[in-house]
Amino acid sequence: TIARIIGISASSVQRIIDQNLKLRPARRLPTRPCFDEFRSTHGMMSFICLDAASHRLIALLGDRFNRTIKNFFIAHYSLAERTRVQTVTMDTNAAYQTIIHEVFPKAQVVIDRFHIIQLAARALGQVRVQALKQLDD
Repeated sequence: TIARIIGISASSVQRIIDQNLKLRPARRLPTRPCFDEFRSTHGMMSFICLDAASHRLIALLGDRFNRTIKNFFIAHYSLAERTRVQTVTMDTNAAYQTIIHEVFPKAQVVIDRFHIIQLAARALGQVRVQALKQLDD
């Protein structure tokens, strides 16, 4: 809509917004954050952190590298605040698990329900296929 009103391309509007919009991290770190990644622009993967209770955005980072995530939380939140984090809910991405205890010393890792059900369904499917292969026609 902005591009149409001003008479410029949508990509120019997006570029100007990206250059001038600085997302600020949440003031307070929740005790139960959720980590995930998503495909963002140009096929890149980005990192998102939400509050599990309120579903509010905590952080949105341009990449999902452990170094970037670790530096972000250390730079924006004190050790005392990071120590109050009780759980970090995430998918089965093992890369995040390597930094969670460094960044959040007392946090427990919780795998989200979707991925637990997905793992169980895969295991059940493998057992079903093995059982069918053992049956005679």
